[in-house]
Amino acid sequence: MNAHGLISDEWLVSYAAGALPDAHALIVASHAHYHPALQKRIDIAEEIGGEIICSGDKADISPTLLEDTMAKLESFPEAINNPKIRSKKNTDTDLPECLRDYLDDNLDDLKWRIMGPGMKQVKLATGPKGEKLWLLRARGGTKIPQHDHNGLELTLILRGSYNVDGHDFMPGDIEIADQDIRDHQPMINEGEDCICLVVTEAPIRIQSLMGRMMQPFIGL
Repeated sequence: MNAHGLISDEWLVSYAAGALPDAHALIVASHAHYHPALQKRIDIAEEIGGEIICSGDKADISPTLLEDTMAKLESFPEAINNPKIRSKKNTDTDLPECLRDYLDDNLDDLKWRIMGPGMKQVKLATGPKGEKLWLLRARGGTKIPQHDHNGLELTLILRGSYNVDGHDFMPGDIEIADQDIRDHQPMINEGEDCICLVVTEAPIRIQSLMGRMMQPFIGL
């Protein structure tokens, strides 16, 4: 678990190289929005990658590559070619731009589903390896059910805050938990709802009997 709430350079380099799955890339890009120093590191990594590519051996390309590419773009659905049609409706200015572009509606207008006392969720996407991208909304004072992890979980705080083992995670902070984390139980701080963007690579192991009975309906 990262106690300081910032993601490591290894993640930033992988993001810059385009090596992350879509869900992970979105959460890293959203996290970097809150921290200009992280965005600067991404920019540097991209510049280095560009220099490496430019210094490599040149390859022959088809003289009709541009025309062929434009022809394929023209065959895409109208919503892709028309910015006015594909523009998103999200106007939550406190959110990272990349996340606003991803969401169809403002956070308050999304279809939140109850997942437990004081908690709601919105499922956003499922990746090719079963990883899930979702939003968590928890009321102030809520105690998340105690659980362990079968895989990596990344949680980016968008609004509100929560506490784990005496450390507060605030908007822009990211918490990383994995199989080595036992008895994981964030406590939502009093006040406004805590809203988080989460990537879960594998189903969690909820410790309570009631939680395990509800888990099939939660889908996490």
